Amino acid sequence: MTSHWATYEAGTPAEPALEDVEIRPAVASDCRGVAAIIHERDSVPIADARNHCERDLAGADRLVLVATVGGELAGFARAARWQRPKGKLPDNVAPSGWYLLGVIVRDRWRRHGLGRELTKRRVEWIGERADEAWYFSNARNQTSIDLHAQLGFVEITRDFSFPDASFEGGEGILFRIDLTADRAGS
Repeated sequence: MTSHWATYEAGTPAEPALEDVEIRPAVASDCRGVAAIIHERDSVPIADARNHCERDLAGADRLVLVATVGGELAGFARAARWQRPKGKLPDNVAPSGWYLLGVIVRDRWRRHGLGRELTKRRVEWIGERADEAWYFSNARNQTSIDLHAQLGFVEITRDFSFPDASFEGGEGILFRIDLTADRAGS
């Protein structure tokens, strides 16, 4: 099975920071490029990925950020407020709240800090709306786990479920960050 995660070894130094980087909220015209990145990584049909991006942009409680390098779309990241559905659910369904929902950086732009910056910006955006943020990861995705730990996310549980999320070949981990700590020090 091929891993869809970045090749990563803890402690490997990052490449030099890139020049001419822009990180900004996505607009409708970015959905074509976002869809291409999703297709490259996960083989999702481009039309499906584009429709998903367009739905995200239309949602009031959703954020899509894009990173460009010299005008080229290098990656993107998503965040959204998720509400537990009403009705009978397993006891271990993740709590309602604001979630980071993934970051993908194209292979050629990895290890330059784009994923970290996209994650920091999403956490800041959520911090304007809430006192905490959540994210979950496959336990085998050490790249993601280490990145989020550096920003202050802590493991909450491995016994949880999230609708439509699966952890192929591994188990899921639910993480949380308290966003009130920075405010208290201001």
